[in-house]
Amino acid sequence: MAQRINPWIPLLALLLGYWVFLQLSPGAAPKISYTEFKTLVAEDKVARVVISDTRITGYLKAPERLPTATGTTAAKRFVVDLPPPQVGDKGLLGFLEAHGVVIQTQSPSIWPQLLIYLGPTLLLIVFFWFFFMRNQGGVGQVTQFGQSRARMYGTERRVATTFADVAGHKEAKAELREVVEFLKNPEKYRKLGAEIPRGVLLVGPPGTGKTLLARAVAGEAGVPFFSVSASEFMEMFVGVGASRVRTLFEDARKHAPSIIFIDELDSIGRKRGAGIGGGHDEREQTLNQILSEMDGFEKDTNVIVLAATNRPDILDPALLRPGRFDRQVVVGLPSLEERKEILKVHVRNKPLAPDVDLDELARVTPGFSGADLKNLANEAALIAAREGAARIAQDHFLKALDKITLGLERGALKLSEKERRAVAYHEAGHAVASEVLPNADPVTKVSIVPRGMALGVTVPKPEERVLISIDHLMDELSVLMGGRAAEELFTGTVTTGAENDFKRATELAKRMVLDWGMGDHFKNIAWGSHTGPVFLGEELARRKDFSEETARLVDEDIRKILDEAYARTKRVLEAHAAAMHRIAAELLEKETIPGERVRAILRETSREEASEAAPEA
Repeated sequence: MAQRINPWIPLLALLLGYWVFLQLSPGAAPKISYTEFKTLVAEDKVARVVISDTRITGYLKAPERLPTATGTTAAKRFVVDLPPPQVGDKGLLGFLEAHGVVIQTQSPSIWPQLLIYLGPTLLLIVFFWFFFMRNQGGVGQVTQFGQSRARMYGTERRVATTFADVAGHKEAKAELREVVEFLKNPEKYRKLGAEIPRGVLLVGPPGTGKTLLARAVAGEAGVPFFSVSASEFMEMFVGVGASRVRTLFEDARKHAPSIIFIDELDSIGRKRGAGIGGGHDEREQTLNQILSEMDGFEKDTNVIVLAATNRPDILDPALLRPGRFDRQVVVGLPSLEERKEILKVHVRNKPLAPDVDLDELARVTPGFSGADLKNLANEAALIAAREGAARIAQDHFLKALDKITLGLERGALKLSEKERRAVAYHEAGHAVASEVLPNADPVTKVSIVPRGMALGVTVPKPEERVLISIDHLMDELSVLMGGRAAEELFTGTVTTGAENDFKRATELAKRMVLDWGMGDHFKNIAWGSHTGPVFLGEELARRKDFSEETARLVDEDIRKILDEAYARTKRVLEAHAAAMHRIAAELLEKETIPGERVRAILRETSREEASEAAPEA
């Protein structure tokens, strides 16, 4: 691809070349000294002179040998510089007249003065023009600065993605298929009086496939599809975003029926008038223009707007009312079966070993989004390639899962024997509590190999749950407290290793009291824990919901829940002290043991304790 040449460079080179040509061309008049000039006049060899501000151009009566840059040459014209005004020759004119020289004068050129006075200004203008052109991509971009930057598909270019490429999300695909069908066959709906929906908002956590669904709509629809990120409307100049919105909708109407997709809608769709800032900044003007275009004065539009966001809580209410985004399609985290389907999509072009069990991988990845599962498949492929394997095995997937969820192994971190013993009992406490408590999730494996920020880890195997009972929550709190309780019971001291456990436990207990009404004092009320991402505008304007006395009672309920969980964990670990010692010993020896081994040790110690108690009975 040829590189674009700056047009100023050839122009400057042309001017410089012209100046050099004038100075060095053979026809240029030679410059002589002032003394030699007066000698020529005294010898009556000069016919006439033309006097300007700083020099004299003289014409001889006949050619003479005059000096040049390369020697002497015959010339009939010459140039001589005048002396400065303070030492000027005041009798020069009389001297010339006495020798019959015709005297002519030449008015000073205005160009040097213009260059002196206007040159710096012109240079600044040229600099800023060049800077502006460089950043905006050329002359065409200057006139199109307020034009839409949306990419259009469906005419010359088509998107290859279809609904067949989107695993899971059956309800979301059914809703979007209806939109595509309306655009393809509008009369089917209009004869029943149905109106085309104005907007469809795709809502869900990051990585769940909202943009992928929009691409599938583009691939399925036989109508023009305009794709743009909401951040592309924003500029440093006020009014540019609104102008781009207008041109986007104008283009969409010209190609109607059509679809507009706005990704990351929350970047411009935040609530107006919240927190810092007035109502006339660039973002709010852009939002106002979107509101007007979607359901303003004009009612005869055949344009559907798709938008995606993972922060519906901060969107302006005017965006969500009927007539604008009529429908909200929730694109949530995939279920067990959906995770299996997504894994099939992401491994279909990868060579798999016979031992790969996608059912098991789907079971051990609860809470994973589609993007997480794609990353899992890619990491497994990278690990297999790093080990020189011809196929991706189940072990590669499990190693990739550990790397994603737990972090890289920190082999350079060396712990003392005392520290390793504390970590072993800490993780054994988590493992025993998980297996003994009836409503806790079982253990997949236990390890004291440092990974990421953790010195050890107990990996649970969560079950699929829609509703979470208080019994499960209390058991989960007890499991989180198991590490600190084990340290206190079996090492005689406590360490800082329970920091993250306590943070998670406190957050969970806070939600139990403030969101789910599980505290002793507040069984039928939800104050709201506000544990999600903070929206500064709302936080600044939020009034306090409860009194200081209520806050004290909330603190009491949280403390009571945590204390009960800790006491329960200590009782469980004391009752299974023999198992704790054996699990900790195996961890110190092998560093990692599977969940099955933890359960086997618990069964063995229970039988041994039962057999010891039988003779006594």
